[in-house]
Amino acid sequence: MKERTVLGFKPALEAGYEPRNYSWSPEIVPVGVYEATLDFMIWSNKHIAVDCYLSTDDNKHIRLTAYRNKADDYMAGAVAVACLPFGTRLMVTVALNGNGNPKWTDAAVISDGEPSAG
Repeated sequence: MKERTVLGFKPALEAGYEPRNYSWSPEIVPVGVYEATLDFMIWSNKHIAVDCYLSTDDNKHIRLTAYRNKADDYMAGAVAVACLPFGTRLMVTVALNGNGNPKWTDAAVISDGEPSAG
């Protein structure tokens, strides 16, 4: 089993990460399929989930959430995100949920320029 790379909130701040610079707002988070870099991850304090902080190629800093499934994996599509190293390039798919908020529906790890399942 791979080691999880998710940080707690305080350790993330101590490591120099700044979650406040990332948005989950539908006005900021693009809808559709696009490439992004995983900057860091923090355990969610509101849900059984991992909040993933990513940078898009057009320099938007966004937050997407991966929820735990019945197998205790934190998934975005077929990718178990909790074990991904920071700096991983992803092809992400984002849609709007029933409340009009961004929902992370799929992801693929980009290796050698080609997306693949995580």
